[in-house]
Amino acid sequence: MNKKLIYQRKERERIDLYIKDCFKLSRESVKQLLKDGSILVKDKRVEPSYLLKAGDDILIKESSFYKSAENKIYPENFQLDIIYSDSDIIVINKTAGILTHPTEKIRSGTVVNFLLKNYSLYNENKSLRPGVVHRLDKETSGVMVFTRTESAWNDLFVQFKNRIVKKEYLAIVKGRFVPLKKRMEFTVSPDKSNYTKMKVHYLKGKKTITIIEVVKYMEDLTLVKVKPITGRTHQIRLALSHSGYPIIGDTKYGVASDLISRVALHSYRISLYHPTKKERCEFKAPVPDDFLKITGEIDNSI
Repeated sequence: MNKKLIYQRKERERIDLYIKDCFKLSRESVKQLLKDGSILVKDKRVEPSYLLKAGDDILIKESSFYKSAENKIYPENFQLDIIYSDSDIIVINKTAGILTHPTEKIRSGTVVNFLLKNYSLYNENKSLRPGVVHRLDKETSGVMVFTRTESAWNDLFVQFKNRIVKKEYLAIVKGRFVPLKKRMEFTVSPDKSNYTKMKVHYLKGKKTITIIEVVKYMEDLTLVKVKPITGRTHQIRLALSHSGYPIIGDTKYGVASDLISRVALHSYRISLYHPTKKERCEFKAPVPDDFLKITGEIDNSI
């Protein structure tokens, strides 16, 4: 059924802002619905800037479709750093501060929104995670892979599940990390006191395996290379914090820092089998400038 609203406020208000607030949609989503004619005012299409007045009737066509449109992701302009692309996969160097994909609360300004401007992504179930087979936290930068076809998604899903994909990260931690190389194993589960965090447990939870290796010492800081063998939520951040060498800039598990304005964690290298060519491919994302300002020159052989 169609949904009908009557605008009853005395003050005039832009329709895009009104609909956005009423239905918790992104502004881009509302603009597209207006453009499609899915939202009408007095049975006519209007611009997003149209100022509603008391008594205006607003028709939202096919409410069942409208509800599904809440999961529709609209393309947005943004210059992404594309490392590699073909008909199966897209590999990018993600900028810190950007979400990987939309969420129920945040529908715009994500890597997926930006990719959809120029690329198709596999999305069989119309989810908010098209093409996503792994993710990086918002404040983490570096290399990421997205899929464009069903066969590519299925292939990479199996590779990640079976630990065929190899990942390497760089992190800057507080203190002089010792020993030069360390393997950490423990179990993790959600922190009941804070649902956005994970917590180390030894008798329950999911097993994590992380290999940490020193790259360079800088006074009271250390640049480390981290290889997560498993892929648990916040695994690297938690492992380093638990080892006594928290990542700088990480206010959730690590320590705040004046040297960097985000979590000092970078997805440096990823290695996987191409889903069609069946050859192992390696992709690297250059060390970002905010790292280099702290570490100085880094040997490219890492």
